[in-house]
Order: sequence, then C-alpha cells, then structure tokens
Amino acid sequence: MSGWGRWAPGVWRELVADAFRNLRAAGQRSLLALLGIVIGTAAVIAMIAIGHNAQQQSVRQFMAMGIDILAVRKDFAPSGAVFALTAEDVAALARLPSITDAAPLAVAGVEIPRAGTRLMLPIAGVTPDMFRLARLTAAAGRPLGAADAALTVAVLGAEAARLLGTAPGGTVALGRYRYTVVGILAPVVPNPLLPVDLNGAVLIPQPGMKRLAAGLGTDGEIATIILRKAPGAEDSAAVAAVAAHFAASPRPRPVHTQTARQLIAAQAEQMTVYTALLSAIGGISLIVGGVGVMNVMLMNVVERRREIGLRLALGARPRDIRAMVLVESAALSLTGGGIGTAVGVAAAAVYARTAGWDVALPAVAVPLGLGMSVAVGLLSGLYPAVSASRLDPIASLRGE
Repeated sequence: MSGWGRWAPGVWRELVADAFRNLRAAGQRSLLALLGIVIGTAAVIAMIAIGHNAQQQSVRQFMAMGIDILAVRKDFAPSGAVFALTAEDVAALARLPSITDAAPLAVAGVEIPRAGTRLMLPIAGVTPDMFRLARLTAAAGRPLGAADAALTVAVLGAEAARLLGTAPGGTVALGRYRYTVVGILAPVVPNPLLPVDLNGAVLIPQPGMKRLAAGLGTDGEIATIILRKAPGAEDSAAVAAVAAHFAASPRPRPVHTQTARQLIAAQAEQMTVYTALLSAIGGISLIVGGVGVMNVMLMNVVERRREIGLRLALGARPRDIRAMVLVESAALSLTGGGIGTAVGVAAAAVYARTAGWDVALPAVAVPLGLGMSVAVGLLSGLYPAVSASRLDPIASLRGE
C-alpha cells in the first residue's frame, strides 16, 4: 500500500483502535497521564468560566440600578478633618443640569433583639428619592413616603425581613426606639457604589437618622449622595459639576466622586488580570499533564522496541511509526481533554451557584481547553514518535 491509500479511513480507524488497546495495556501509567490532562483541562476551563461569570455578575450589579449612577462621598481634607454632606448639598446637586436625581444615604449599625439573640444589621437613612433612584420596589406593604420623614417607620430589605421574621404592621426595636414596619423590599442586586447591601438593611427616614444614631454613639450624618446623570450627559461633565459645587461653596469641602462606568472598568480590568493569572495556573497544570503523556509514550516505545522493529522490518515507514505513536498520544490527550472539559464546566457551575451567580459559559472556554489539551498531547508525543521512527529494526529485533 502506498501514497494516500496507506492513510485511508480504515487505516485510521485501525490506528485509533490500536492506540486505545495499547493505552489500556499500559494500565496505571495511562491512567496517571490521563489524570494530569483531566486536571489541567478542567482547571483551564473552570478558571476561564469563573472569571467570565464574575465579570457578568459585576456588570449585572450595575445594570440593576443603571450605569448612569454616581456616588459622592466625604473625603479627608489636608488637615485630616472630614466635613459633612448636607441636605442642602443634595438639593443643590439635584438642580445641576447634568443631574436628574439625587438622594442622600446615611448608614449606621445597630443590634436588634430577635428571639433571645441580637442581630447586627445595617441601618440606612434614606429619603423617598432613594427608592426611585435605586429602583427599589416593595414586595409587601409600601415604600417610605414624604409624610414619613418625622415618623418612626421602617422598610426592611428582603434578607433583613427574613432574619427578623417581621411583616408589614409589625415592629422592630432600633436602639431606644420601636419602629413600625410599613414595607418589605423586593430582593435587589447589591450595587458596589452603595456603601450598604440594601437586602440586609433596615431603611428608615433619613431626617430621623441623627436621632437614632445619637443613642448608638455614631453621628448619623449623610455619608454618601447617590446621583443619576441626565440623559446624554458625559461622566466627566457630571463629575466636574459636582466637584465645582463643593469647591465653590462658602466652605470648600473635599469629596470623592465615583461613576458606575469607572467602577465597571476597574472591576473588568481586575477580573481580566485574575482570569489571565488563573488560566496560566491551569496551563501549567496542563503542561505537567503533558509531561506525564510524554513519559507514558517513551515507556511504551521502550517496551515495544521489538514490535516497532518488526513493523519496520516488514515495510512500515518511519512516518507510519510516528503516526502510530502520535495517534496514541492524541487519543490519550483527547480523552483526558473531554473528561476535563466536563469536570471544568461542572466545577464552574457549582462555583457560580454557590456564589449566587447566574451560570454562563464563555464560548471560548471549551474550544480553548480542548485545543490546549490536544496540542499539549501532540507536542508531548512528538519526541517519543521521532525516537521510535529512528529505531534500527535489526538492533530492535536483537535486543530484549
């Protein structure tokens, strides 16, 4: 048989079947090499998928409130003093042409008695504007209204309501005051721009925050102002307008303004670095698996010297021997890559579910993981294949 006839489909099928027979005969060695490829491939796919899911989750957190959000926080002056944000600042910022909504947010922590224990929950002092700006809706009862400013009423985040076991109409003790629960929030995606996860918080009217905070030993002042840009306004223009307001007031105060896009870009860059780092670790694992494949192939060549010598003596060409060894190497790496792919996808799904993320597998993960495993397998089998093809048939048949 010569030319393309030697590589007919039937020949390839026989080569593949022969490769699996030889790998089975190698027993434990093949299994160990297979395990290395499985671990390496699974690590590459899992790391890529976890990084992708983390990025998607990060974007989803901002999309819940919109990416046109800004957060203004108090900053330290050169003297080290921290100046307060005021309700007048909130009103002034809301009047800026580049801003459509502004809402203050004051945060404190309080221990709430519950069934003989005490739960430490964050208290968020908000105005009705926060419900509109953060797109908060009530799953039960109602949100806070303008008429509630001077009342001891509260709206519970979904998780806070679960922990306290309280429904609208019930009461909750905050410090020396007992607040009436008027609503329960629908679950919301935590937003990194907010200093508190509203799911686990107790929301009370911001004007009454100082009264409550006085008994808790905190100031209860506005710590953050949340803003929404006007449609079409540039981030830089909105940030500059906010900075100009605080710089031009009678008492200039340093503030730090952060936009949603800045935070998304920073998180995306951070996740890209993490993904590259973790993928590199997975790649190293795959290379270690490739070394195992090479060892298996070299041992097979040594143990099959007489068989290879006999094949060469009967007319097999060096490239036939190379093909035989490479097919075995490819079969080992492809099998390990297939199993590793399934393990990697499952591991990424379990991680995402455990973290409460949606599961999304990036399109590049499976082809990249499988491709790397096959490439590593073929490269690992190349040296043993060349070594086998260069054996002297007479010396091989004479040797043990």
